Amino acid sequence: MNPVRKKIALLGDSAVGKTSLIRRFVFDQFEDSHIATIGSKVTMKRLVLPRPDRTVNLKLMIWDLIGREGYRALHARTFAGVHGAILVADLTRQETLESLERYWIPSLMKVVESVPLVFVCNKSDLKKEFEFGPDDLTETASRYNIGLDGVLPSGLETVYSTSAKNGSNVETMFESMGHLVLAERTPSDPVKALYESLVATGVQRTTDKTTPVGALDAIMVDFCAGYDDSRTAMLILRQEIARAGVDINDPTREGIFRTVEYLAEAESEFKDEEDLLANLERRLGWAHRVKE
Repeated sequence: MNPVRKKIALLGDSAVGKTSLIRRFVFDQFEDSHIATIGSKVTMKRLVLPRPDRTVNLKLMIWDLIGREGYRALHARTFAGVHGAILVADLTRQETLESLERYWIPSLMKVVESVPLVFVCNKSDLKKEFEFGPDDLTETASRYNIGLDGVLPSGLETVYSTSAKNGSNVETMFESMGHLVLAERTPSDPVKALYESLVATGVQRTTDKTTPVGALDAIMVDFCAGYDDSRTAMLILRQEIARAGVDINDPTREGIFRTVEYLAEAESEFKDEEDLLANLERRLGWAHRVKE
């Protein structure tokens, strides 16, 4: 039974628990400390799902994005080719619910237009600290996924309260996402990849590169553009940003310069001198534009 590959994205603000949900789902482990995701991380999980006409061996490629607004170009590049998305809010922080409609959903829809969504309010184990309830997320979700009645098997929903700590509903939310992406009702578009690439490039042009986040966003996307394999690019990117000691939630001008330097060192192993110098000059130009 050949596997069916589907790319999904986990979206939401920093520290809502996206990485912990993936860890619980894939490895059945929980890490009780927050580690900011640099760029995006890709994890693979296989599911065997019974469908009306057959049993499907599904391979989910789960992309965990940096949970910081402002990295618009990097986010847009990652959204290309996404089949579905899981939107995660933190029950103990009201602003993480509001940002789903203010930033994450609009940013996603600019690239992929319409994909099935699963809405998750995480940290259900911290009831005494709730700033909103599951019903608030259900209200948000009601404005999306219209026309998906009957797609999910009985007992599955598009809205869940989860806990990465105790595992509540974690497996089920991914199972729902799996059924939704397998029930895709729109035919593939042969020009979609090109369209998505152009959108990502357009977003990069409009990014405010005078801010530290905007400049780092442009540099990260520019580096990834040199690779056919986004996962390999992200692996190198995370390594060099960590080496530069950059906090992606609050990057400094000096840290951005170090990042540019270290990325140039990484590229020196496979780029010719002309391309290497051109990349270095372009990225240094963005770094120099960052206001103190």
